[in-house]
Amino acid sequence: MTTGSHDTLSARIVELKAFAATRATHSRSFRMDQLKGLREVFEDYTEDIQDALWQDIGKSAAQTDQTEFVPVKDEISYAMLHLTDWMEPQPRSIPYGLRPGKAMVKPRPLGVVGIVGHWAHPFYTLLAPLVGAVAAGNCMVLKPSMHAPRTAKLLGSILPEYLNPRSIVTVTGGAEALDELVAQPLDHLFFTGSESLGRHVYQRAAAQLTPVTLQLGGKSPVIVVDGSDWKTIGRRIAYGKFTNAGQSLVSPDYLIAVGYDVAAKVQQGVIDAIEEFYGPSPGESKQFGRIITAQHTQRLVDLIRATTKGAVGATPARLVHGGKYNIESAFLAPTILADVHPNSAIMQEQILGPVLPILVVDTYDEAIEFANSKPTAPAAYLFSERRRIRKDFMHRINAGAAVMNATIIQTVLPSLPHNFTGGAGFGTWGGHESFRLFSQYRTHFYKPTRLDTLQAAYPPDPTYGQRMIDRLK
Repeated sequence: MTTGSHDTLSARIVELKAFAATRATHSRSFRMDQLKGLREVFEDYTEDIQDALWQDIGKSAAQTDQTEFVPVKDEISYAMLHLTDWMEPQPRSIPYGLRPGKAMVKPRPLGVVGIVGHWAHPFYTLLAPLVGAVAAGNCMVLKPSMHAPRTAKLLGSILPEYLNPRSIVTVTGGAEALDELVAQPLDHLFFTGSESLGRHVYQRAAAQLTPVTLQLGGKSPVIVVDGSDWKTIGRRIAYGKFTNAGQSLVSPDYLIAVGYDVAAKVQQGVIDAIEEFYGPSPGESKQFGRIITAQHTQRLVDLIRATTKGAVGATPARLVHGGKYNIESAFLAPTILADVHPNSAIMQEQILGPVLPILVVDTYDEAIEFANSKPTAPAAYLFSERRRIRKDFMHRINAGAAVMNATIIQTVLPSLPHNFTGGAGFGTWGGHESFRLFSQYRTHFYKPTRLDTLQAAYPPDPTYGQRMIDRLK
């Protein structure tokens, strides 16, 4: 269903396009008021959103603040700080042969854009790109994840209170609602979700010639080459992997250790960090979340069983930590698998859960080659104290982001864009890049008529005029 005075989405899209045509959203003051409205949502509804996320996906208030609120607040502040500069026309040079005249590129709103959120971060994946769409002066259609129904219902009711209600529509529902949205004549569609669903959305949007940004995730590797403080390394890997119960599109998916000595040290460091973060019983810790559904929990348990059992061409892995689960309550403890074979079941798809497989290779080059043999990941992480290794990693790794001696921290910096390529999707957004994504950079050219310097190019002898213009360039 959709919010608004009409029952059909098509009718609401017509209303949004009509409002966009008034150019009311183009002014700086309108955009700034919209951004201020988004900021006020946090002032009035923080606890309500936290409660909704706890009921939907078992996310604690502290984790909601870190992974959902802070990044969006930073996006809002960054956009408000730079909006005036972003909106400025960009003058372009003109060859002497075409002067006098003025040339510029000016950003203007696309019109009506759609944003589809994901259950891994129901608030962030919807609101973070929304900031860029608002800053660019667009009208928006939002589609929250069906797996977070309370959050979706809450956002659908409160956002029109803080944004101009003529500029926003919220669509709720499952696959049918998504198909209905994708079939609309949108000016851009921003989708966050699985690769299979992303392919479906892209194909449906192509029928409307709708430009699409896809944020699909993938298997982001952590390569550990060496270290001096294994406690810090363990903490940083555990934080990136097990925050949000491992359900993040850019969380570390698997770990490659260079040598068995490194594998043993990093394994113990991660185990110590898990116990420090969540205590001896993670199921009782409010800092550790739940899996999105019982079905997804069962999928993860099946992957662990298949990996520890082994198969043809894949030796059995060892369960060295965790493994406890409760399907009905959608709980799976932080789990570490050692001696994982590259052909094992858990290495064939993105995990999206609190399971860390550890593979061992002999050299750094082998680690890079293995990581690059997989579809391009949204991020790749390296731990090494050697500058040469870090420099080589930046040049050789295939990933949307190359992060060294840390994990997932790049996602909370609005000055750094999010890049997705290959199997992870495509498109660049975040901060200024979000403004650019949701803007049309239109060419503007003006030439006075009082002096016609173009006459040399007119028939019957345009070649002479062209030669003169070429000489003056």
